[in-house]
Amino acid sequence: MFKKYNIKNLNVRIIIIVLLLCSIGVLLIRSATMDNIDYEGMPKRQIFGIVVGITVMVVMMLVDYNLLFKAWPIVFLTSFVLLLAVRVFGSTTLGAKRWVDLPLIGRLQPSEFSKIAIILNLAAVLQYRRKHVNSPLTWGMILALIAPQLLLIVTQPDLSTTILCTLVILTMIYVAKLSYKIIGIALAVVVPTGIWFIYSLLNGDTLFLKEYQVNRILSFVDPQKYQDKIYQQENAVMAIGSGGFWGKGLNTTSFESVKNGNYLSEAQTDFIFTIGGEELGFVGCMILLGLVIALIIEIMVIAKNADSLGGRLICVGVSGFFAYQTFIHVAVNLWLMPNTGLPMPFVSYGLSSIISSFMLLGLVLNVGLQRKKKEKKESIFSDL
Repeated sequence: MFKKYNIKNLNVRIIIIVLLLCSIGVLLIRSATMDNIDYEGMPKRQIFGIVVGITVMVVMMLVDYNLLFKAWPIVFLTSFVLLLAVRVFGSTTLGAKRWVDLPLIGRLQPSEFSKIAIILNLAAVLQYRRKHVNSPLTWGMILALIAPQLLLIVTQPDLSTTILCTLVILTMIYVAKLSYKIIGIALAVVVPTGIWFIYSLLNGDTLFLKEYQVNRILSFVDPQKYQDKIYQQENAVMAIGSGGFWGKGLNTTSFESVKNGNYLSEAQTDFIFTIGGEELGFVGCMILLGLVIALIIEIMVIAKNADSLGGRLICVGVSGFFAYQTFIHVAVNLWLMPNTGLPMPFVSYGLSSIISSFMLLGLVLNVGLQRKKKEKKESIFSDL
């Protein structure tokens, strides 16, 4: 099981980058929750989540990902059963049923762990069908493994995670040499559908969305008409701008602080970048984004030197999750996108999020331990 591993190939830089992100995250979470008695203890729980996450990362790092490919039925069924448990036994918070309470473990958000199943299942199928990526059989296999999970996630409702997973899926399929003809056909369907979707919402048709989801989209499209729905993102932009170049300092107690005025709900998760912008300023924001970019680059280097298409696709999927999720989180905080409620990887509070992120990282490090003896000279995209 370990004969392929070479400890010299362990990418220590990735571990250091992630620990730096987690450390900054704990400091920001402490600052965001210090004046709210309801959130007392969150920094300690986040540290606990980091310790658990590092432990499962080591396990994932040592279990050959090819064995996980062979165990795809177990991976799929575990994810599907957990998502199904949310529908039956899940607890509702703020109008969404996304969590399930498990004995000894506590509250769990299965959609976070579905990311792992989706990446493993898709990478396994695409490796097995690598010479027939564009065949109907391949697409049927992908739909059979992915669609049930996405359907359960979107009906929680969790539209943002569904969109995030879809973006990663499309990226992985593209890297596996998806035909440009199929891409063209997909765009010919998606673009008009998107236009029709926005047009329907503007004309009062809620379609399959919940009322709060419609309000978030419409308030972004027409903010003047939905002034009462945009206050969080308005306050977020104001807070980031007020931080200036160096910020107001961690745990600021200044009266004019947006954080201290409780103008942001769930600041420790959905708006953690805003807390960083106000207290650490432009410099702090650039450090945060620089660390994420460095993490993604390191993962893509591992992808380039992976010993198989499956390993390469795992890295592409994981880097896609971290990149897209960070982009969407920051865009929401800067009011460049509708409010989605996605956390920032390794920085925002959330035990399910931090543990699942470390598990994804463990998969990447596992691929790195089995890299080819001779590094590829070409880019990961050179043969597309």
